[in-house]
Amino acid sequence: MARIIPDQLRGKPGSPLHLFRKVLKKLPDDFTAWFSMEADDGSRPQVFLVWRERYAFLIQVADTSQKMVEAALQRDFFAEDQVIEPEDIGSGERELLEKFVELASGEFGPLEGKLPVKTLVVFPNVEERTIDEVMLMRGDESTGYLGLNQMAPTHFERRLEALAQSTLTEPGIWHMRRIFTPESVVPDDFSARRPADRNIGAAIGGGFLDFDQEWCVKNDLELLPEQEEIVHGKANKTKLVTGVAGSGKSLVLLYRALLSAKLHPRARVLVLTHNKPLRHELERRSAKLSGKRAALDCLTFFQWAGRCLNRDFGSKEFPWGPDQTVKLVSEMRAGRKRLDRFSSAYLVDEIGWIKDHRLLERQAYLDADRAGRGTMMTAGQREDLWELFREYQHELDRRGLTDWHNVALRFHREAVVEKTVKLQTYDAIFIDEAQFFAKLWFEVVLAGLKPGGHLFLAADPTQGFLRRRQSWLAAGIDVRGGRTTKLAKAYRNTRAILRFARDFYQERCGDDPRETDLNVPDDAMLAEIPEDGEAPLVIRVANAQDEIACATNQAAELLGSGLAPGSLLILHADGPKEWALRHALERKLGKDKIRDAKSGPRPSEAFCSVTTLNAATGLEAPVVMLLGMDALLEREGDPRLSAEESAELKNDATRQLYMGFTRAGQRLIVIRTA
Repeated sequence: MARIIPDQLRGKPGSPLHLFRKVLKKLPDDFTAWFSMEADDGSRPQVFLVWRERYAFLIQVADTSQKMVEAALQRDFFAEDQVIEPEDIGSGERELLEKFVELASGEFGPLEGKLPVKTLVVFPNVEERTIDEVMLMRGDESTGYLGLNQMAPTHFERRLEALAQSTLTEPGIWHMRRIFTPESVVPDDFSARRPADRNIGAAIGGGFLDFDQEWCVKNDLELLPEQEEIVHGKANKTKLVTGVAGSGKSLVLLYRALLSAKLHPRARVLVLTHNKPLRHELERRSAKLSGKRAALDCLTFFQWAGRCLNRDFGSKEFPWGPDQTVKLVSEMRAGRKRLDRFSSAYLVDEIGWIKDHRLLERQAYLDADRAGRGTMMTAGQREDLWELFREYQHELDRRGLTDWHNVALRFHREAVVEKTVKLQTYDAIFIDEAQFFAKLWFEVVLAGLKPGGHLFLAADPTQGFLRRRQSWLAAGIDVRGGRTTKLAKAYRNTRAILRFARDFYQERCGDDPRETDLNVPDDAMLAEIPEDGEAPLVIRVANAQDEIACATNQAAELLGSGLAPGSLLILHADGPKEWALRHALERKLGKDKIRDAKSGPRPSEAFCSVTTLNAATGLEAPVVMLLGMDALLEREGDPRLSAEESAELKNDATRQLYMGFTRAGQRLIVIRTA
């Protein structure tokens, strides 16, 4: 069966274009067909068909019916004002095809001559013999017209094979793809791993989305349901794309969002994520692909909350972060002996879990199913935790402060429960790194979707190192029944980097039954990566201060070696030390060379970006340097922790570091103190 993109076409199912799709579908699997996403404007043909990766066809589908053609053939029996003549049949379609080939040939290189692309006008509703009669009456010996009505699939295949006379070189096929499907072209600077061959590189390295990525981008793009569908309560359409690190999940989400907005100018489209660095990167790529400064509305969840609540969270208002919260809970937990087996960080996480599930009544929390939390709690421990939660909330109120979980609670209350905030609704909402979205967040997202709206998620559970393990269904999201696409090819990393990350993950968590069915690459997947690359460099130093000194020296050496601006990403796993790292780099290299990844899009002159490890999901760079690994790992060895919590911390740290390692495309440098 032929491969067709998109597999589902827009418009009425009985149209000639849909009929032709059914004909194409019956061709063998050495045929690949692309339907143009923008053929309606008459600027390009409707179909680009490639056979055996070297014979190319441009095809235009005619709406002409059998009755119309027969009327043209019998013109002597009709009045002189007849509007259709045999010469008119397929002439407009033929002209469009010839102009497109001429344009393509000129852009490919005038000295190369006309590209050997066979052009065809097909008539799904007209019989082959009738079209032959028209050609005979016109005295036209062209083979570029085919009537498909009642034609057997095998006969159509033989006709195509007979018409395929000259091969189109591989560069020629890539060129035709670039001008026929420009929405699938991936710029070179979107790749952290440069391909070995610039002409036929990896899909995310100066080429195109691969077949699976493009299929996921282009299928089922109807964003504006018909009014009768809304009246009958058509459910929201939800889709999930997942896959290994570097398989292009974020790219698929961005391309789909841009294409949705382009095909539906009246539609309101929102892109959400959980952290600022990723939001800035999505915004930068969106602008590059569209040529506009703000092609899409890209926001973090809390920026969206601030916009709806008319507040400026994270800019003028700073809710408490985890470090401040842990410090306060450490002071407040004194005297609660039944909670001694839990660290303050875990108690803070449990308080956050209560808020994320809106368990705001004592009995609701005591009765709640904590499946997936990893660490058991007795009834008495839950009682003490509830009292600690209440006191913590009262203390924040007394000080006139809030935390991020409270911001989400307020957003949910005003937008979903009380509806005191008029929530603007969207035809489509796209969520990148959706594994970090809490149940409460998803409820707000669903409230922000129009009836029959489209929800698209990109997620990687392997990188989900928050202790909120739950099914999508438990979060109120149904991705069952073929709504999930799993991307299986890794494009970002060299084989050496991905093997290093995989081996680290499996050595620490490979035998944990809770870590099954995750997106960790196997040997076959690693073998498909064309570049082996350099083995990651592990540098050992004496202490945390030496880590920063070593990192600044390494960065200066890379700058002196001629590494291109924007090619270096430096991550610190110990959040409080990231500020010191960034300022040391500014002193060493110059302030204009260093960019805080949370502050905004990367300026063109910035040599490297710096951020915390927990804010790095979705980011990538050719060269990545990682610090603070051992400070992160030391937490799981605290003798005061229970075995359960220690195991949870081990899994969380492993996932977090795996994510950090896989940000690197070409080179990975890990600076350690152990």
